[in-house]
Amino acid sequence: MIRIGIIRNPNSQRNKRLGDRLSSVVVPAGIELLRLDPRSADDVAEVVKAYGERGVTHLIVDGGDGTLRDVMSALPPAFGDRLPTLMLMSGGNANLTIQDVGGAGYGPDALQRLLGTLVTGQGARRVQRRPVELRWPDTARPPVLGFFVGAAAFHKGWKLAVGAVHDRGLLHGPAVMATMASAVWQTLAGGPTSEWQAGTTMGIGVDDEPEREGKRFVFLCTSLHRLFNGIYPFFDHGESALRWLDVDAPPQRLTRSLPALLKGRPSAWMRESGLYRSGGAQKLSLRIEGPLVVDGEAHTPGVYGRVELHAGPLLDFHSPLNH
Repeated sequence: MIRIGIIRNPNSQRNKRLGDRLSSVVVPAGIELLRLDPRSADDVAEVVKAYGERGVTHLIVDGGDGTLRDVMSALPPAFGDRLPTLMLMSGGNANLTIQDVGGAGYGPDALQRLLGTLVTGQGARRVQRRPVELRWPDTARPPVLGFFVGAAAFHKGWKLAVGAVHDRGLLHGPAVMATMASAVWQTLAGGPTSEWQAGTTMGIGVDDEPEREGKRFVFLCTSLHRLFNGIYPFFDHGESALRWLDVDAPPQRLTRSLPALLKGRPSAWMRESGLYRSGGAQKLSLRIEGPLVVDGEAHTPGVYGRVELHAGPLLDFHSPLNH
């Protein structure tokens, strides 16, 4: 018997627009399908805990990247070492993670197809990823698990873009692209004396290396292997779980370097200048003046601006091949 729990965020953008039609799905023999709907993001942890107590082996997350972030953050305390297999449905405004690990699509047909792959074991894809785990070493705040972290200009761009992203209904990768585009545009339009050009003071320590401090134009970190439309601004990471990008402020030759940067193919000048750095890690120690954005939600650092990014627990993702 495969015991599956559904976590459907009723407040996710696509779910709000199109309504709930999942009750029409026919559950195949050999599957027990449980459903507990959180009323808001604050209820997600309690729903995950309830599924853990009921011995759920698979979790379907029907929402966006924010819903997945809240679910993943609640998994370790609810399930311990026996983490469930995750399956994603694109019910949210931003579903960047699906671009890498796969998803079932949206609506009752997608759910029916997903259940069918579990019963037959055919036509399915299985991917393993370690999310980025945000920790506060000097506070009692619980860790947050997500897949895309940004700071400095990314945070500034996020504040500007979040309204436009929701108003225009941008989905998937375009939501993140709108954030990065806002940051680049404001930087180029503001001139050398703008706060965008000045950057944000950060100290960054990679694994056990000494911390490197200075003004940063942008800092990004992900554990995804793919973003969208060939855009992947990370390089020299090898097989490391965490992939990071660190660009000095003010950003030199940004207009000329941007196409190569977005593809993760730095020019010889970019490498030699030392202003555009990227690599892989299992842990990043950060000291930062401002917040970090984790899958669409801003988090302030702890005492003395300290936070850490770690490679989180290994998670299994299951999705149909034909989506």
